[in-house]
Amino acid sequence: MRFLRHVMPGVLLLFFTAANAQRSYDVDILAETFGFNEATKKSVALTDLRQGCPARDCIPSIDSPKFLAAKEASHVADDDLVITLSYKGEYRAYPSRILDHHEIVNDTIAGDALAITWCPLCGSAVGIKRSIDGKITEFGVSGVLYNSDLVLYDRATDTLWDQIEAKGVVGPMTGTKLVLVPVSVSKWSKWRDKHPDTLVLSTDTGFDYDYTPDRFAEYRESTRLFMPVSASDERVHAKTVVYGFELPSGAVAYAESVLQKGGHYSHDLDGEEAVVTLHDDGTVSMQRGDQTYRPIRVYWFAWYTFHPETDLIH
Repeated sequence: MRFLRHVMPGVLLLFFTAANAQRSYDVDILAETFGFNEATKKSVALTDLRQGCPARDCIPSIDSPKFLAAKEASHVADDDLVITLSYKGEYRAYPSRILDHHEIVNDTIAGDALAITWCPLCGSAVGIKRSIDGKITEFGVSGVLYNSDLVLYDRATDTLWDQIEAKGVVGPMTGTKLVLVPVSVSKWSKWRDKHPDTLVLSTDTGFDYDYTPDRFAEYRESTRLFMPVSASDERVHAKTVVYGFELPSGAVAYAESVLQKGGHYSHDLDGEEAVVTLHDDGTVSMQRGDQTYRPIRVYWFAWYTFHPETDLIH
């Protein structure tokens, strides 16, 4: 077995080349922290959840985020990636170099409790409402992964939630879907220029981390995955950025490079014209008939793993 080590605060990443590789830890998060066993309500096998760090919350969420005005955001370079949100007339940017260390921001925007989630292993950004069974809660990093994707837990019911599908997979809320809030991933300069009144997540997070290095640069270029996945497809590089849409007729993904060529891509999709546009602020949308759809931005391997029936435009 060959592997590459990266030491990070709170977690030791091992990028395995052996599909069956699995680390062991002193604490079994599923059994000892959450108290899960074979009798627990679930939609996935516990053996499919791979422990990725020593303890729950080893990657700490940001629960009291602080923000700066765009003109004060000297900690973000023009080409840095930011997770972006437009919500009820308010604009937010969350630098990926900060979220690489935290993965979840429990935020409140326009009076609504939201969570911005980022999985650097899958390149996936997902926004959700922080309401479980009618009660406001916070989300944290469970310490386990499903198909190499971030698994959240909510602090009200201790249910585990798969990030990409935004669905409960283990615990009392298994099978429940979270309410999504569209987010995107843009270069800071594109988002800032179109939304100069945006607020930007500050490095004043309450944690003594150096947010300057791009800690996943080497990972993005490689084909190595953090954990084994249930399905794979090699039509494009595993870490190719795609925009995946879940439509009534099925799933379809568009490689970012296709949209970058002309700013949009138009084609017949199940007998109806679909126009996918990469907007000036870096956000992406699909117009199909009178319906507008928003995608998830994600690496190809992760989209395919969860949507093996997907079409791919590349």
